[in-house]
Amino acid sequence: MEGHLHLANHPLMYLGSSIGIILVVIQGTYMLRKALKTTKELNMDKERVKKGMKVAAMSSIGPALGIMGSILSLIVSLGAPVAALRLAVIGGTNYETMAATFGAKAAGGELGPVMDPTVYANALWTPALGVLGWLIVTFLFAHRMEKINDVMTGGRKELLPAVSLGAMLGAFAYFVMNNSVNIQINPAHAAATIGGLVIMIICHYIGKNIEWIGSWSLTIAMFGGAFIGMFFV
Repeated sequence: MEGHLHLANHPLMYLGSSIGIILVVIQGTYMLRKALKTTKELNMDKERVKKGMKVAAMSSIGPALGIMGSILSLIVSLGAPVAALRLAVIGGTNYETMAATFGAKAAGGELGPVMDPTVYANALWTPALGVLGWLIVTFLFAHRMEKINDVMTGGRKELLPAVSLGAMLGAFAYFVMNNSVNIQINPAHAAATIGGLVIMIICHYIGKNIEWIGSWSLTIAMFGGAFIGMFFV
């Protein structure tokens, strides 16, 4: 069992994980610079661009803080360097924990603070291999997205924002309705979802007069909904 802890916190593990995290930072920086360059080419209003970046940064705080609790269990089982790498690459503790659990069970063990080195290795490989699908698709089709967008919109580029918005709303609607209709099975999730919805609507109307409320509405709704859901656990 000592082998698992030794491997999880080995200096080589920190080194390998750091390389992946650095690549993510470089890629994110490149994409940001590319986006800013494109806004200049399109003569977009600078103030609106700055406001969009500010709102996006504020809206990311809620989801980021939301994973702080679950990342602790990931650190205990997989180690700090791997947990940092996986969340830097994917950012979803639900997927990482689920995939690592499947990998550990497939090797005849359980995901936890004490694991056989073979079980631990299997728990690391499973989430890594699980993301190959969308990485390959991105590599093969990302530079062809303009053609794909033309096919999806029938050549009418003005429909693209509507298609993108519809896909996002559909994804959110699925999670919201799934939590809401299962109120008898999991009342805490239903209460958190409905509570977050009500708070978001209130923030939307208040945000028309108080700008910072509108910018922080997603974070406020997430934590407000979670707080409400605690009373139904």
